[in-house]
Amino acid sequence: MPQISGEGRIFFIGLGDSLSPKSLPPSRRFQLDMSGNDADGSKIPSAKPDVADLKRKRQTSVGTPVNSREPVVSFHIGNELRQTPQHSFLSFVWGTGLDSDCVSCGEPFLPGGAPAIRTIGLGDSSSQPSVIDITQDPIAPWNLRIFNRHFCCIEAKRIKYIPISHAWHADVAAAQDLRLDSINVSRLVYQTPVRTLLAIVAKFPDSEIWHDYLSVPQWRAEIQERLLLAIPEIYNHSAKTVIHLDDVKAAHLLGQVKNSAYDKFIIDFATIIRSRWFDRMWVTVEYLQSNDVVILIEDYIICDVNASDLCHRLDAAHSKWIKKRSISDVTQDIWKQNTTLKRMTSWIDMEAWKNEHDMHRTLGWAIGILGHRQCRHTRDYFLALGKMVDFRPEQDPLVLIENQFQYFFSLATHALQQNDYTPLLFIPSVDEHTDDRAPWLRGYSTRTWKLWDMGRCHKKATYQPIIREGKIQPQLETVGIIEWFEYYDFGGDAESVMDYVASKVVRARGRDPQALCQTVDRVFPMEARKAVNMEWKGAKQENASDFVQRYDLEKLQGLLEEYGPLLDIQAGEVVTRQRLEIGKKLIKALKLSNRGKYSTESRLELAAGEADWYLREYGKAMEGIGRVSCKICGWRSIFRLTMWEEPTPDIAQVYRISGLLYDDSVPDGVGIVMEGKRIIGKMMYGTPACECSQLELVEMGSVKL
Repeated sequence: MPQISGEGRIFFIGLGDSLSPKSLPPSRRFQLDMSGNDADGSKIPSAKPDVADLKRKRQTSVGTPVNSREPVVSFHIGNELRQTPQHSFLSFVWGTGLDSDCVSCGEPFLPGGAPAIRTIGLGDSSSQPSVIDITQDPIAPWNLRIFNRHFCCIEAKRIKYIPISHAWHADVAAAQDLRLDSINVSRLVYQTPVRTLLAIVAKFPDSEIWHDYLSVPQWRAEIQERLLLAIPEIYNHSAKTVIHLDDVKAAHLLGQVKNSAYDKFIIDFATIIRSRWFDRMWVTVEYLQSNDVVILIEDYIICDVNASDLCHRLDAAHSKWIKKRSISDVTQDIWKQNTTLKRMTSWIDMEAWKNEHDMHRTLGWAIGILGHRQCRHTRDYFLALGKMVDFRPEQDPLVLIENQFQYFFSLATHALQQNDYTPLLFIPSVDEHTDDRAPWLRGYSTRTWKLWDMGRCHKKATYQPIIREGKIQPQLETVGIIEWFEYYDFGGDAESVMDYVASKVVRARGRDPQALCQTVDRVFPMEARKAVNMEWKGAKQENASDFVQRYDLEKLQGLLEEYGPLLDIQAGEVVTRQRLEIGKKLIKALKLSNRGKYSTESRLELAAGEADWYLREYGKAMEGIGRVSCKICGWRSIFRLTMWEEPTPDIAQVYRISGLLYDDSVPDGVGIVMEGKRIIGKMMYGTPACECSQLELVEMGSVKL
């Protein structure tokens, strides 16, 4: 495209009056917005602000005469043309430069009232071009049009716009925090929304977009904060949202087909989930509140496949390769690509949060999603959590959040009032001190997914409410008193693990094959019984006939008769060898070494993997075996427990939360371990060991400060 430069200005020629975005064929429109790449992966010089640039004193351009020798940026707001020198571009767009009355009703935006929802559209070609050197190429030879509206006017008049969900460039975030103008940052703040707008108009003509680089006056804190709280409404109103994966190429998306080779699948899969978009926190809230989500990629092209379909394709392909290989092999190969499977899990959870309406939106699940993401301010993390679970405190949230403990206490109490047990099952952080005002409260000073490890909630507890008379006092089913507990990693030879578990069962319940089967199913739960695999629906409490169908009880009885006497003989090489030989036979009879239905790992290997996961992620052992004595019938039974604090024998008690079901639990398996009023552990697979089902009101603390 011909251009003439002179005396600090650049003029572009060769665009006739009849040329407008609508009149261009799609290919030509892309030529306009793809003539050079920007800092998202480009030939444009680095967007890193130089020191002199960032130290320049900010100047307001409102009402400042434009120096004819300096390039300017122009905007149309209503019938008014506004211009700003490029050196104060950020001060202009992030200050008051784009303000106006509502273009729909003509009324002003009152101080302290609802902020303007500012959308951006393309002007027509007859207006003077907005050509400035910070854009390099004429990606937008039409002035941008700015539309300020009340949100109620947008709803009343059914105004359509497309919000853009994107990860901020680090340099833009730095300039916003420092409140300093920068030519290179101005280039990004201008070019990124304009290129996005051109790509969207090519696909959806006459569109307006909401892009926070230009739609939010970032240097006016009172408005910026109000718009932050309005994110759910802004994104939920629109029929479509665009997410900008600005570091993913078309080839990686197109490569997700059924018959892709394994190596190509791993590279494409990892490249997509490694996108920096998946790092950020606010984009998660935006995604969750959106309706149909389409994808804009690095080349500023709108993809044909939407985000939901892509997520399900990736998940299906991942599941296929797990079955063909193993979950450990596939996970290791993804790690080698400098990313982690947690990012895919988080995306799947986001899709479920949006679309699976039979799931219960718990605080724990919200933390499990947001806790993987990064944000610049802890305050924003807690505000976003509140938005996810529809927390609407009587006090202004922007005032309440000034006391982080008070805010999170109120948020957790809100969850408990919704009969959400997750705040009581959070795994405490070693870096967080217990606050005497609410000893049960965990997570008030952290922002990590490690608080919550049990996934989505499929069913709420049978007995409600959790809060009674200002106290956390749920009605729970007593399981019994812990007589002893040992941390155990389920590692080593399979027969050694089987010998360990069998010895505990026989010493607790004698040579009872049904007790052995029940214990094995609690300690090594079947994948098909876990809620995440969806085969729990309609499941009933198992009885002896179920075990007869699944296991050969007569054969197991014979093996236990051989095994029992060996426990009374002093351990030695011969006895140990005999016990291990019987252990091998028990494994075969119980089918514990069989390949799993959903992965290549056996039930024994999955238990070892879970114990190792806790050790790796939390830096200490948490999984173990405990013997629990029922307070009603006195039966002693073996349970697998997750303990962040070692229980005191004959004092700590286990309770079952009837009906409660999470992804990584089995029906009738979720429980909590108490010592006095302190929560010291939980169970996920603790199905009943006897027929007793006595209920107790268990006090855990106050919900009043």
